[in-house]
Formats: sequence, structure tokens, C-alpha cells
Amino acid sequence: MDRREAIRRTTLLLGGAISSSAMTGLLSGCQATPSVAWTPVFVEQEQARMIESIVDCILPATETPGALDVGVPAFVDLMLKEAYSNEEQSRFLTGLTLLEASSQEKYKKEFLYCSNEDQTALLTELENQADSSPSFIRMVKELTLLGYFTSEPIMTNVLNYNPVPGKYEGCVDATAESVVGVDNNIF
Repeated sequence: MDRREAIRRTTLLLGGAISSSAMTGLLSGCQATPSVAWTPVFVEQEQARMIESIVDCILPATETPGALDVGVPAFVDLMLKEAYSNEEQSRFLTGLTLLEASSQEKYKKEFLYCSNEDQTALLTELENQADSSPSFIRMVKELTLLGYFTSEPIMTNVLNYNPVPGKYEGCVDATAESVVGVDNNIF
């Protein structure tokens, strides 16, 4: 299976697996500007850099744009501020702290300075430790996929999303004959 097929399948699966907070934020129009040089509105600058590393581990750039290319870190930050409850925000920030502590314990350096392989190993380890309740790793994966698949570059260039299906016909005769049929009887 190639990356495009994996993205398509994930999109189908993601449809029913979005939390209510993420769905609320998405429906209210949360969008991130596609830029790596963004200013965080919820997290601290160092945490923002961690989020960039995490989303890059989850969806790195290949022949298609990666999470960093379409502004997913800014989307995650904005969603946390605008759509998530205080409890969910706290869980996310605690997860970042635990991830940093795990990195220090296992590799004796900050998460940001670990190799990509070590970062992925830490994230996988954290995911394997998570129970069935909404965990930090589940939140970050959910937000990453949501931000990625709802970004304009991915929707238009990769998924070929067409917001208005069918042919556009601007000037259509709206007489009763054209709406109902041959005769003017509506009933």
C-alpha cells in the first residue's frame, strides 16, 4: 500500500472517529495558515516546537506535502485554544511534559534534539502505554490528521475535493415547464 492509499483509507476511517471537541472546532471554521514560522496562541514557544516535531513524525513530507507543509502545528495550537475544554487542554499539556520527561530519561536529551527515529520510538512507546481513555497521543494524532486532511492544499491537490459537485449552470430557465414537465400542472 502506498502513502496515497493509506491517506485515502485513513480519511474514510477518520470520518467516524473524531471527538466532539475536534468536530466542534472543525465545524466552527478553525483553520491554520500554512506556515512553519507561526506564533502560538495557546502553547509556549518550546511546546510549539515539540508539536512541530510530533506532527512531522506522524505525517512527514514524501511525494505529497507533510503536516509541516500545510500548517498543521498552528492548526493544533488553535484547536487547543478554541475548541478543547480546560480538562482536554490540561491533558494535552501534561502529555507534552511526560513526553519530554521520557525523552530525558531514555535518551538524556530534550525531545527536540532526539533523532527522528528516537522521537518516533518515544511516541510509539507512549501510544502503547495509553489506555482506552482519550490520551495525549490520541489527541495529537487526531488533531494532526484533522488538520492535514482539512487543509486547502491537501483537499484540493491530493484528495481532489470538489465542494460543488456537478456542472455549474448559472442561467437556467425557471418556468413551470422546465421545473415540472410538459404541462403547467404542478399537482
